Amino acid sequence: MKTKCVAKVVVMNPAGEVLLLRRSPTDTRRAGEWDFPGGGVEPNESFAQAATRETAEEAGLAVSANELRLLYTATDFYEPTQENVHRALYLAHVSESMAQQVVLSFEHDQSRWVSIEKALQDFPHPFYGTGLRYGLEHDLLN
Repeated sequence: MKTKCVAKVVVMNPAGEVLLLRRSPTDTRRAGEWDFPGGGVEPNESFAQAATRETAEEAGLAVSANELRLLYTATDFYEPTQENVHRALYLAHVSESMAQQVVLSFEHDQSRWVSIEKALQDFPHPFYGTGLRYGLEHDLLN
């Protein structure tokens, strides 16, 4: 059975807000939904390397793999494609000046910094919402 690997990043600014990116209307899977920066892990790439690469590609933010902290991970079966999806959710803190330098790729049409509570309300994807909630409940977001 095929396994797809995905790495996402909860990017947090000094005010304790997290970065959400809205997927472009042309997105084939979750158009218009809010998301964290991140995406697929490429061959010969670690989850942390993918997380940093995708954050740079999608939000224009350079976070270091050494600065990432793993928040949550799990593997689920995805029925539509008949594959396992292994997901890892990381945390990265950025400075205020870096937080003001978000540059979106074609994959997203909007960004915003929101409270963790607001992110939990607006985040439709069950895995990443669960991961963010887990980080909050276990005091891992500091």
